[in-house]
Amino acid sequence: MEIEADHIGLLVLGAAGYDPRVAPSVYEKLGKIAGDSTLSNYLSTHPSSKKRAQLLRQAKVMDEALRLYREVSSGQGTEGFL
Repeated sequence: MEIEADHIGLLVLGAAGYDPRVAPSVYEKLGKIAGDSTLSNYLSTHPSSKKRAQLLRQAKVMDEALRLYREVSSGQGTEGFL
């Protein structure tokens, strides 16, 4: 469910006019601060920051968010993306 929430969050970022390409690096920085490890990833209810960043960088996920971002940036709006 967390991965789905991250995906939706990325779409919301793009639709709100924020560049979604920044999101994966935010998770990487959080992972460095929190000290991601294999054990903590296994024991946690959330995927590691590294895994979340990788999943958000996937072409299908990022392309969808970038399409929304570009529509908003060009003034077209985002009707009914959710």
